[in-house]
Amino acid sequence: MALRLPSRAALGDAVADLLRNAILDGTLKPGQPLQENALAQELSVSRSPIREALLQLERENLLVGRVNRPAVVRRPSAEEITQVYTIRAALEGIAARWAAENRTPALVAQLRQKAEELNNATIAAERDAASSVVDQAIDLHSAIAQAAGSPELQRLLQSLCNQIKFVMAAGLASLTRRRAEEIHAEHLALIAAIAERDGDRAEQLASAHVRGARDRLVHLRGVGANADVVMD
Repeated sequence: MALRLPSRAALGDAVADLLRNAILDGTLKPGQPLQENALAQELSVSRSPIREALLQLERENLLVGRVNRPAVVRRPSAEEITQVYTIRAALEGIAARWAAENRTPALVAQLRQKAEELNNATIAAERDAASSVVDQAIDLHSAIAQAAGSPELQRLLQSLCNQIKFVMAAGLASLTRRRAEEIHAEHLALIAAIAERDGDRAEQLASAHVRGARDRLVHLRGVGANADVVMD
């Protein structure tokens, strides 16, 4: 079988995928400039696929292009945060209610394990190892949505996944231990409600968890990077 290098177009797609993932997991921070020459050198490619990738990410509204200056990672607006997380709060509240109704001992054990892994990753992110936090947070909430047993609900949440990641990643800029402890406590309370098959409380806690994150993120957007992070 002959080995072939990807075409220039395919290489541009590969670079776009790499940069997109780095934006959505928080490795590339809001406001961070992306220098074509530096990226080309780091990735050992020419500037052409870099330029193509940056233009693609501008079209996806992940980057902001600037005349005669490097593109920068876009910062989500307060309105965008409010809309995405208000919708997410409603959907995840329903998911938590249905997961509680369907709960099994195996599900509860799985959720507790995922919550502990997320907490460990969140604490580690204080030491600049944040790239796994967003994916692990999504993984925990996806497990609850899957347990709800509704393909329609899962499809709705999946359609918002990149927008949720984009907003969530923007909150990693000022991660604090105090906020990590609050997030973990909220997750454990939600899992306890699911374990008790208390659908009303599970829905209330899940929705309140996301609404609280929304309100803190909007505040963070307004006051800058010195406020507490809300990554979840």
